[in-house]
Amino acid sequence: MIEIRELTKRYGGRTAVDRLTFDVTPGQVTGFLGPNGSGKSTTLRMIVGLDQPTSGTATVHGRRYRDIPAPMREVGVLLDAKAAPGMLKARQHLGWLARAGGVPAGQVDAMIELVGLASVADKRIGGFSLGMSQRLGIAAALLGDPGTLLLDEPVNGLDPEGIRWVRTLLRRLAAEGRTVVVSSHLMSEMEDTADRVVVIGRGRLIANAGVAEFTAASTSTHVRVASPRAGELEPILRRAGATVAPGEGDLGDGDLGRGGPRGGHVLVVTGRTAAEVGELAAAHGIALHELTQRRASLEAAFMELTHDSVDYRGDAATASTVSGED
Repeated sequence: MIEIRELTKRYGGRTAVDRLTFDVTPGQVTGFLGPNGSGKSTTLRMIVGLDQPTSGTATVHGRRYRDIPAPMREVGVLLDAKAAPGMLKARQHLGWLARAGGVPAGQVDAMIELVGLASVADKRIGGFSLGMSQRLGIAAALLGDPGTLLLDEPVNGLDPEGIRWVRTLLRRLAAEGRTVVVSSHLMSEMEDTADRVVVIGRGRLIANAGVAEFTAASTSTHVRVASPRAGELEPILRRAGATVAPGEGDLGDGDLGRGGPRGGHVLVVTGRTAAEVGELAAAHGIALHELTQRRASLEAAFMELTHDSVDYRGDAATASTVSGED
């Protein structure tokens, strides 16, 4: 369990983290998300004692990191995959960490095998690619068999097989009852990996929810309805508190968005589930030719929620000109 309470970090007149409060519980993968400059890395550094909070607390199982007697056995950390000394060999690096952390030497070879670095274990780290460095960093984080893991961008530089391996590993570790926190900008990967997301922007908490709950709250999540009696259904849905807009589409015979012969009109409904829409239609004897719940992607929900928290934004018009798009 990680507990963050009113955590604040100021650098001169700039507030990097602003009164953050949230918990991270064991048994699930928690995605720690936010735009560039949102305070994610600073928060992670405060959890593991690399930065001192201006105020507030960050504890792991009720203790500050510096008060944990054997931290490597309780908290595994990967904040910078390229931070390992380049002149050391991978096996040497992990060996030094094991001795410093009071970890049995046998764990070194076990972790090398786990992360797939056996063939390069006796090569200097300075010659490693980013993907190899990520694997080494994960090995270092897991060396003490900790119950809590904090990983910052662990799949950067990995190929598709490596990304899938990390995803499977993280979900297995969470299933073992560990607390797993992953910070990433890859929304599609987080959607496949995380059970829950904590989203911050400009140092403040924006959301703390399960992935399904988070995406359901997006305006991009909607119900698509096609009916030959859509004109009758629309006011019924509005009276039930739904927001209704005309939709476009085709079920195969005609343009439903313009009243095709089979499907009538298409409606896009937000604020009510597909089940609720279906029940309302059935109660009024209205036939439906399509009833589909369409959930927003994690990326779409994230972009919508953090739109006002982005400090660095490109010019869309310029980007279209550069790419040749209209």
